[in-house]
Amino acid sequence: MIRLAIVDDDAEDLKLLQGYIARFFENRGEEYRLFTFSDGEDLLFRYDGTFDLIFLDVEMRWSNGIDVARSIRRRDGDTTLLFVSRIAQYAVEGYSVEAMDYLLKPVEYAVLEKKLQKALNHVASRRSCRVRICADGDYRWLNTDSIRYVEVYGHSLIYHTTEGDFRASGAIAAVAEELAPYHFLQCARFSLVNLKYVTGIDSSMIYIGADAIPLSRRRRKELVNALLLYNGGQV
Repeated sequence: MIRLAIVDDDAEDLKLLQGYIARFFENRGEEYRLFTFSDGEDLLFRYDGTFDLIFLDVEMRWSNGIDVARSIRRRDGDTTLLFVSRIAQYAVEGYSVEAMDYLLKPVEYAVLEKKLQKALNHVASRRSCRVRICADGDYRWLNTDSIRYVEVYGHSLIYHTTEGDFRASGAIAAVAEELAPYHFLQCARFSLVNLKYVTGIDSSMIYIGADAIPLSRRRRKELVNALLLYNGGQV
């Protein structure tokens, strides 16, 4: 379950953002937990490193969002930060604390939806697990984040990874189900791809770098929609 926090000392702005986030997750039927803080110092006092994403107001009465972000980064280099401000120039300062993006007040739902999806994709890309593959009684563990795509070759599966190609036994349907939580989708009967590595798509092929993988016509729409959502676009 995703854990989010909003830090904003303006009650109306905070309430608006809360409502938008609730709408976003309700539309997707996904669960989440949201925590709110009226000041940056309050967040830092209670900070336990468990937030996946923090919406951080820059201009607060008792604290400055940039300074709060620096304090967060000293404790936690992984959490995703989104600045919220009435002044666009603060977006530049966000790079110094590795903020992913910023929202300009007054926040509009369409903008929030796009940037929140992009942020969640970023969060998901940092989450990975290790899967075990087996070939002729030999075992190897692969990090899901390193797998670019998987395809059937003869009676085997070939895992194409950033570390090389590995042959294994198994069924592509079972692998697709196992990898589905990590943004993998089948693009044809005998192959599935990691959306993170997709660089292009046309009527019959999906591209991962220089590799062209056949794309089933009946799966194309699903893949295009998934890619748009993954990259923070509109479906």
